[in-house]
Amino acid sequence: MQSPQTAQKYFERVDIAFNGYDTDIRELFEIPEVRNFAYQLDDQFPFWLFFLSKRTLALQCLLFCFLPPFLTEEARARIFPVRIDQLLTNRWFPAMNQVCEFAGFSEQQTEELTNHVVSYIINGKFPLGA
Repeated sequence: MQSPQTAQKYFERVDIAFNGYDTDIRELFEIPEVRNFAYQLDDQFPFWLFFLSKRTLALQCLLFCFLPPFLTEEARARIFPVRIDQLLTNRWFPAMNQVCEFAGFSEQQTEELTNHVVSYIINGKFPLGA
């Protein structure tokens, strides 16, 4: 966020990984230390939707860190959409829109990114060639 050009340069080119948990049988989002680290990162840098690649599972992992773990499939189906909507509407989309404006994106580019994010959340990561 040093300049609009720097923001543009790193648009959807950032990835994040959590190392040191390869032998842990839990999913990353189930590990309290990972969840706490994600909260701390998000507190300082909520601009994931703009900068994170949609070709990896990093954004999905971060998203799951903000959802309650250890739910039944029925509870997930009921709770996750509400929580995801709240997170996107109240935090991540406003942050994304702020960076889009800072980077000089047009309304059309911002809308395309919004659609890209929604597609990622609904369908999963994009193939490398996409």
